[in-house]
Amino acid sequence: MTVPVNVLVYGPLDAGSCDVYRAGMFRDYLAALGVNLRAWTELGVFFGAGYENRPEEALRDGAFEIDRSALDWADVVVFRRYYFTAFACEASDAASLNEADMIEHARLSGHRYRRPLELLLRPIWSRLLRDPSFLGGRGIVYETDDYVLATPTWFGSAVALPEHDIVRSMLRLADLVTVSTPVLERMARPYNASVRLIRNAIEPAWYPDRADAPVRDGDPRILFYGVPQRLRDYSVCRDAVDEVARTTPGARRIWLGGDEPALREIVDEVQPFVRGAPAFARSLVEARPDIGLCPVADDEYNRARSELHWLEYTMAGAPSVATRLMGGGPYEVVRDGVDGLLARNKAQWRDALRSLVRSPDLRAELVGRARERVMAEYRAADRAVEWAEAYRWAAEHAGSRARERAS
Repeated sequence: MTVPVNVLVYGPLDAGSCDVYRAGMFRDYLAALGVNLRAWTELGVFFGAGYENRPEEALRDGAFEIDRSALDWADVVVFRRYYFTAFACEASDAASLNEADMIEHARLSGHRYRRPLELLLRPIWSRLLRDPSFLGGRGIVYETDDYVLATPTWFGSAVALPEHDIVRSMLRLADLVTVSTPVLERMARPYNASVRLIRNAIEPAWYPDRADAPVRDGDPRILFYGVPQRLRDYSVCRDAVDEVARTTPGARRIWLGGDEPALREIVDEVQPFVRGAPAFARSLVEARPDIGLCPVADDEYNRARSELHWLEYTMAGAPSVATRLMGGGPYEVVRDGVDGLLARNKAQWRDALRSLVRSPDLRAELVGRARERVMAEYRAADRAVEWAEAYRWAAEHAGSRARERAS
């Protein structure tokens, strides 16, 4: 009989897409494999005498304790990606771990700043560094699906910079590092010899039958999804999309994920961001895309991203046109002309889009083969087996990195 493994994840399991796609979506599947997932948010925190109404000072001074009932339950503790532990300006990308810096910034700029969104992590991690027995010899996993150490200016590098120290520390101390792409695997290797690549997955049940989706104007419907910050990525294919849409009667350009004026100026239809992975999957199907766009600007951060857009467009019934980056990238898994189309420059983007808008048969052929592959290689039920193996390995090798560092 398989011995159960209990895994405590720092932070929620379903608040954001990373929480879901790298943890929460596997919870039931893992339970069936004898691996129990629980969120750290269930832990209670107690402050020392005199600090009851001053939690920030208590955390700063280390005058706190946590309810260890959930912690004692765990065999493995997972820390993920990075968390906003710095003070940050609300009107610019200025940020600092030192509040005095932000007070001075506010005085000079007239801006307001927000306090750290995550108060508990640094005090906990500092205590762990001082006393490795704090977690009671439990396995430590650090999980990331973004190249945080290479966050570009356009995506908030100044806000991410204060978190680099704790990210590097977690990479070094974890018994196991899990990542979503080969680029992240190479990023993590200099910090830790125990790195495991576990690609993202999809939950087929989230995607309703497209026949039930509402009728939408336009054919073909060319769709991109992303937050407004992804305008930089969209610019990679924008000229080609505009040219093809202009010369194709009935074509519509759709942006799913925002409703800002800047978006309305460049597409024919915008749909707002939908919170929650299952709800977003439904909204993607209901948008009825005929072609899915996967453009990425070429930088270190983007090269480390995953193939999730391709997976989701496929499940929504749309073939993808994706950026082919020199030296690999998120869509190197796509087989050009088999289960998607790849483009390196404006001319290739234009040619790929033209071939798809002119041929519904080609669209059906590509998305059909893509769906067969996604269902064979990317289902959450199957990926859960990889996560279960990783967590069991971490439990069996608990403290291995701490012992290496001490020797």
